[in-house]
Amino acid sequence: MNKNTIWSVIIIVILIIAGVWYFTSNKQQQALETTKVRIADLPVVHGLPLYVAIEKGYFKDAGLDVERVKFEAPNQIIDAIMTGQVDFTSPSGALGITGIANFKNPGKLKVYAISGGTSGNSGVDFIVPLNSSLKTLSDLKGKKLGILAGTIQWQTIAREILSQNGLDMDKDLTIVELAPPVQIQALSSGQVDALLAVEPIPTTAINKSAAKMWITDPTVKYIADPSWIGAGIVNVEFAKKNPNTTAKIIEVLGKTIDEISKNPDQYRQYLKGYTSLTDDLISKVPIVSEKVCGQITPQDKDSIQKFFDIFTKHKVVDGTISVDDVLYCK
Repeated sequence: MNKNTIWSVIIIVILIIAGVWYFTSNKQQQALETTKVRIADLPVVHGLPLYVAIEKGYFKDAGLDVERVKFEAPNQIIDAIMTGQVDFTSPSGALGITGIANFKNPGKLKVYAISGGTSGNSGVDFIVPLNSSLKTLSDLKGKKLGILAGTIQWQTIAREILSQNGLDMDKDLTIVELAPPVQIQALSSGQVDALLAVEPIPTTAINKSAAKMWITDPTVKYIADPSWIGAGIVNVEFAKKNPNTTAKIIEVLGKTIDEISKNPDQYRQYLKGYTSLTDDLISKVPIVSEKVCGQITPQDKDSIQKFFDIFTKHKVVDGTISVDDVLYCK
């Protein structure tokens, strides 16, 4: 056996040993990772990928034990994931609040998915009582506008839209913060004159004859098109400790997002039981668009950056929230 042959054999043996070591180490790492994952969720249409994955058994098929943890307000979700009470959120998390939280506490949270859309399926509308005489946004002067409670995201969205229509939110009208379960009642009882609402509230109110559509897709018209305001969020510490589990969660939700985008009418049925929608309303509610990180385009990033920039403009943060710093894209 000549010298070249000997060296070739040695190199092959080394490569085999290295491969076995890598395979064994990876298996040991996976064995150390948790397979129990707590996913926070707001009961809105943006959470549909989570509902589909649970009902179709995709998490179980991937060897994961997923617990859905329901919340009633976006800020509660951010608090829970910041403190480690939950590990992930469905795409029903708030993108703006996540950007702010990441700016103030770098490296704590990342966004693995976005939700929203363009005209017709952004999931955000202004609705008013049936007898309302409001015609333009400037007519809100001296009136009361309802928004989602307890979130700087919706306060800032409202402030930006109103400012583009000549209104100072602090001086020209009254903002009333309302949790989703009481929004329709507040509108129909006259507690507010208009409501900046997230689906399924607009569809529910209109089909119960408690409201009428006033202005569709305002975040698309006044902030960015497409309008990405929802987010799937991951706790970074959890992701570092459990990289394989994290990858599986994102893969499963990416799979359901793909399935829903190809045939939304087939999958809207899974909103039942997870949201307040009844069978007749499920068939009418618009299904928002959603993407996981690998599907996010430069145009999407530009739209997200425009959204983040309103928080700088209105002095919520004293710098620029960078879209690249927020996204969890491998």
